[in-house]
Amino acid sequence: MSLESRLDELLPMLLNATQTASRLSARQIISCIDLTLLDKNASHDALQELKKQALSHQVAAVCVLIPQLTVCSSQKIKLATVINFPEGEDDLNLSLEQVVEAKTLGATEIDYVLPYKQYLSVNKRYAIHCCNTIIKACQKEALTSKVIIETGAFPDMQSIYQVSRELIETGCNFLKTSTGKIPKGASIHAAFSILSAIRDAGTKTGIKLSGGVKTPTEARQYALLAELMMGRKIKNDWFRIGASSLLDALLI
Repeated sequence: MSLESRLDELLPMLLNATQTASRLSARQIISCIDLTLLDKNASHDALQELKKQALSHQVAAVCVLIPQLTVCSSQKIKLATVINFPEGEDDLNLSLEQVVEAKTLGATEIDYVLPYKQYLSVNKRYAIHCCNTIIKACQKEALTSKVIIETGAFPDMQSIYQVSRELIETGCNFLKTSTGKIPKGASIHAAFSILSAIRDAGTKTGIKLSGGVKTPTEARQYALLAELMMGRKIKNDWFRIGASSLLDALLI
C-alpha cells in the first residue's frame, strides 16, 4: 500500500480526533514549542522579549542564530541554533566548527540542514556523509541533534520517507521538516511520511514540525497525527513544533 493510500485511511480518524481536540490542551502544545527567531537583524530588545516569553511559558527550547545565543542564555532555557542554514550549502568543516562554537555559547541543541540540493541531484552519499559527520560531532559534545530535511523541496511522499529512513540511520535525535525559508514548509503529507519512517524503523527518533505552523488548529492536527501514529502522548523529548507566532495564538 502506498503512503498516500495509508494517509487517506488515517485522515478520517485524524479529522474526528481534531473535532474533539479539546483534550489536547494549549499547555501541552506550548511545552513542545521551539520558540524561534532566525533573523540576523533581530534587535537586542526582540531577543530579550523572546527570552522573557520562553521563561514565562516554559517552552521546549529557544532557537536563534549562533551570534544571538548569549542574549537568550538562561539556566532555565534550552538553547537551540541552526547550522548550514538555510541553503544547506556551507562547507562541512565550517559546520563542524560551528557545532563547537554553539556549545561554547550555551546551545544544547543543533538543527542542521541536510545538504538537500546535493541529495536531490547526484550526491546523495555526500549529503548523508555530512549528516553522519555532524551527528557524530553532536554526540561527542552531548548535544541534541535535529536534521532539517527541507521536505518542500522533495518531489513526493516516498522520497521524504526514503531520506527519513536514511537519516534515521545516522542516529540523529529528531527529523525536522523545514527551514521555513522556502515557500513550502510543513505539511500533513510530509509529517506522515517522516512519522511512517520512524515507526517502520522502530527507533526513538523524534519529529519537529516547522515552516508555517501558525495556528492552534494546525498545531493540534500535527500533534494528534503524531499521537495516532506513534501510539503515545506528545512530549517534547520526541515531538516539537518550531514556531514564532504560535505561542501568542495559543495564549489567546
